[in-house]
Amino acid sequence: MALPEDLDRAYAEALAQGAPEAARLGRLIEFRRALFRRDLEEAKRLFPPDEETLARFLQDLEAGRIEPWLEAGPDFVRAEAWVRKGAALAEAGEREAAREAFERARALFAKHPRVYVNLGNLALEAGRVEEAIALYQEALKLDPELADAHHNLAAAYKEKGDLDRMVRHLKRAQRLRLYPPRESLGRRGGVPPVYARFWFWFLLAALAYFLLSGRG
Repeated sequence: MALPEDLDRAYAEALAQGAPEAARLGRLIEFRRALFRRDLEEAKRLFPPDEETLARFLQDLEAGRIEPWLEAGPDFVRAEAWVRKGAALAEAGEREAAREAFERARALFAKHPRVYVNLGNLALEAGRVEEAIALYQEALKLDPELADAHHNLAAAYKEKGDLDRMVRHLKRAQRLRLYPPRESLGRRGGVPPVYARFWFWFLLAALAYFLLSGRG
């Protein structure tokens, strides 16, 4: 089934009209968000089985094949492919080529949060701390629960000497990595069990230390 050109608008219209299509479009938006967070397991769980293009795209992503998707597929798919290409170029030290790839992604889909995270990374590496902070903040406007944006923003605030904000965003990033946000979490039994919580392990370690130290 063909994807609408503007997924967000199509979803808003279907929702306003109470159309059955709203459920499918909402699921596709959740799929896109998971994809942008690099949560491929959640993306695979979410995409509708009749979306053959998205199924092929996910298979190619897992196999490391992004080149076929730079000029094919919906805008957000092409944007994701360009972001991944830019990240590979940046890792290889090709900073200008990486920046151009991220700009291609932004031109295709300006609401892709990792575009701004990666542009922020380039700015931070070049010593443009304020520019990096602005770009990370732009990413968080698009997805407030993007762990990479919080983590890298913490690094930028460290460079600036703003330790309060650094700690705040670092804690947020760590929590999001421990408990990745999932839109359908409530349907899957959402709240993590007590033994999966950081404070549980902290208290357990403290208790073990107390008991062992008392045996002197």
